[in-house]
Amino acid sequence: MAHRASASAWRIAEACASPRRYPVAHRGARVPARCRSASRATAQPQHSGFAFSFRDANADAASLRAHYEREGWVVVRGVADAALIDALQAATDALQKEAETFTRSRRHRGVFFETQSASGRKSEEAVRPGALRKIGAPSKRGGAFAALVRSERIQRIARRLCFGGTSDSRDSPKLRCAVDQVNTKAPDSEGSGFAWHQDASFLKPLARAEFDEHGGVNVVVALDRSDDANGGFEVLGRTHVEGEAPKTLRDAYDGATESVAKLQSESSPIFDESYRRCPTLAPGDAVFFHPMLAHGSGRNASTRRRRIATLWYVGHACSST
Repeated sequence: MAHRASASAWRIAEACASPRRYPVAHRGARVPARCRSASRATAQPQHSGFAFSFRDANADAASLRAHYEREGWVVVRGVADAALIDALQAATDALQKEAETFTRSRRHRGVFFETQSASGRKSEEAVRPGALRKIGAPSKRGGAFAALVRSERIQRIARRLCFGGTSDSRDSPKLRCAVDQVNTKAPDSEGSGFAWHQDASFLKPLARAEFDEHGGVNVVVALDRSDDANGGFEVLGRTHVEGEAPKTLRDAYDGATESVAKLQSESSPIFDESYRRCPTLAPGDAVFFHPMLAHGSGRNASTRRRRIATLWYVGHACSST
C-alpha cells in the first residue's frame, strides 16, 4: 500500500524535502516493455541532482537514461534555443490575443482553446473573457509549434530515453507526436491547478495501442520561468513503475482538483507522494517524463505568468522496405 503523504494533492509543494524510501503497491497494470523502468535501478548517474545540460545529455546518455528509468523523469537544460523560445512566446501571445473574447471552450481554425473556469472544468464559463487554461494542437497552425514538434534536439533525447541503445537502429520504432498543447497559468491565482494524473490514461485508442506496443516519452518545455512559486510543473517520482491508476481517477478528472483530491486523500491514496519534486525551469529547459508518471501543479500565486508547451510522443513502428 502506498503511504499517504502529508501534502494535499493540489497544494503547491514547498521546495522539495529529502526523499524517504517507502514501499509502494504495484497495481498490476501493464507497463509497456520498451519504456518499462529497469525498475529500481541501483546505478547512480554521475551528474549531481536531476538536471543535465543538453551537451551532457548527449555525451552521457547512460546516466541520463539511468536517472529516467529510476525516477520516471529528468530535466535537460536548454533543449530549445533562444530563437525558438522567442518564436514560441510570440506564437502563444498571438493565440491568446485571438481568444481574448472567448468565454467558453471552443475549437477555432483547427486549434482548441480551453477556457479557465473557476473550478477548472472545461465545460463551465471562463472566469473572464479570454482566460485560458490550455491551447490544444497549436502545431496545426504551423510555425514555431510545428518546429517544436519536429525538433531533432528533443526527439534525439526522447529516442534515447525510450528505446535506449537501439534508438538509432534502422528497424527500431520511431516517435510521433500524438498530442501537443500549451498549458497557461495567469498570475494572482486566477486559475485552478492541475490535479495528479497520468497522461497515458488520456491517449486516444490508436496512440494508446502504439504506446502499449512501443512505449513513449512526454516532454514539457518551459516558455516562461517555472518554479514552485508560480504553479510550476510537479512530478511524483517513481510512480511510473506502479502501473496505471484505477479508471475512477480518469473519470473524475475534468480539470477540477476537488474530485481527484478526494480520491487521493482516502485511506489508500492512489499515488505515493514520497518523491514529489517541483524542478525550477528556465525558458528552453525541458522535463522528459514517462507517460505513466503521476504529475500535476498548483495555482499560480505569483505576479508572473507561467506557460509550458507539452508534447506526447508515442512509438511508431516503421515498415521495412
